[in-house]
Amino acid sequence: MSFLERFLLAERNALHRYAAAVVLACVFLALVYLLSRVEGTGLSSLAVVSVVLGAIYGGLGPALLAAALCAIGVDYFVTEPGRLFDSWTSLLRVITYAAIGAIIAGIVGALRGAYRELHAQYRQTEQARRARENMIAIVSHDLRSPLTAVLLGIGYVKRAAAEGKPLESLSGALDAIHRSADSMKRLVDDLLDAARIESGRFSLEPARQRLVPILEDAVDAGRLAADARRIRIDLEAPAGEHLVHCDRLRLTQVLGNLIGNAVKFSPEGARVELRLRDEGEWLRIEVRDWGPGIAAEHLPHVFDRYWQATGTAHLGTGLGLFIARAIVESHGGRIHVESRVGEGSTFSVDLRKAGRD
Repeated sequence: MSFLERFLLAERNALHRYAAAVVLACVFLALVYLLSRVEGTGLSSLAVVSVVLGAIYGGLGPALLAAALCAIGVDYFVTEPGRLFDSWTSLLRVITYAAIGAIIAGIVGALRGAYRELHAQYRQTEQARRARENMIAIVSHDLRSPLTAVLLGIGYVKRAAAEGKPLESLSGALDAIHRSADSMKRLVDDLLDAARIESGRFSLEPARQRLVPILEDAVDAGRLAADARRIRIDLEAPAGEHLVHCDRLRLTQVLGNLIGNAVKFSPEGARVELRLRDEGEWLRIEVRDWGPGIAAEHLPHVFDRYWQATGTAHLGTGLGLFIARAIVESHGGRIHVESRVGEGSTFSVDLRKAGRD
């Protein structure tokens, strides 16, 4: 950042601004006084420089303070020693200094405001550019792997068909093609959801639902990935209907994402806990894992778009939690995370209870 940028964008407290005005006024008054004694001429107009500098540095208030101090000092020590404001010239000097300070302060204030707005727009543009580059990198990476698997699987199926192999021998290749295609579909769906959220076109189809079956659906959806890593998913829910007003598919998407992340970051053979708690007017869903945890400085960013912690690159798109937060907040709910490095993480979703019909 250049000196001009630091100067225009710096936030200064009132004490610094007014102290600078007093110091500038005193310095230039001393200079005017010394010149009047040495050269025999007052050069009182030199004092206005302190008003200009005070306006540039501190704004209108410090500029007016410097103007008052300079006008008083010039009148009392140089122009009419020992007397104060005994002529129209003295009053005119006060008005002139104050007007100059106000004009300069207005110009600098407008310039500072315009520059800050321009700087903010530049930062937004840079963020949008980086987001676009991130999206391209994510799509190119996350689509390349499953697409390669699809092409290889199709090549294998074509060769097997040409050799007259039985259909049963192709089931493994067909399953791999299906999994890869499903992975690509999820990525495209995430990108579309993120675009809808950012454009304000994201919508829900809420209805009165029992929460436990939704939790069971989410567990079933994550079971395959969990079994592949010998991870057990435990569901704990108190007895009762536990009604909420929600979009069932979207809420299942949120819970599936949280369970999928918990499985992904848990060591093999660990367990993931899914708990439902009754919190009065709210129902809380907790997804706990025993993975590496999240550093404290990263916690405020876990729901940001495209964000991934250092060391987890290419383990996802960075869109899942961003979309999850949007879905939960669209339901009037809350989502947050608690974590400590080495002790795992707990993601919580709070939803208001729905009244009985």
